[in-house]
Amino acid sequence: MDSKLRKALDKLPDAYATDGKRGDMPAVYVFTPDAGATWIIWEYDREEQVGYGLCDLGLGFPEIGYVSVPELEDLRGKLGLPVEVDSSVKSRFDGYRRAGVEVPDYLKEKA
Repeated sequence: MDSKLRKALDKLPDAYATDGKRGDMPAVYVFTPDAGATWIIWEYDREEQVGYGLCDLGLGFPEIGYVSVPELEDLRGKLGLPVEVDSSVKSRFDGYRRAGVEVPDYLKEKA
């Protein structure tokens, strides 16, 4: 499938490429237009079709983890709308701001 989502993800670093790195980096912001879920993905495993980053299902407990890209592509919200990519968000920290989530200290540059 050659979706807008996959085209955006293809520009991200490979899985584990940013492991242990702090600071801002490229990211893809994915959201459900008719539900409260968002994903800020900053690594992509093309072979396994899995993204890694912040996953917030809108329940008040965002967490860092993995997400299946085929499942994201199949996901539909309350009104049956598919997920969308916000192309105005270019970086991990920008995605956190857009999602209204505070950037954790362990991701920030050391002072």
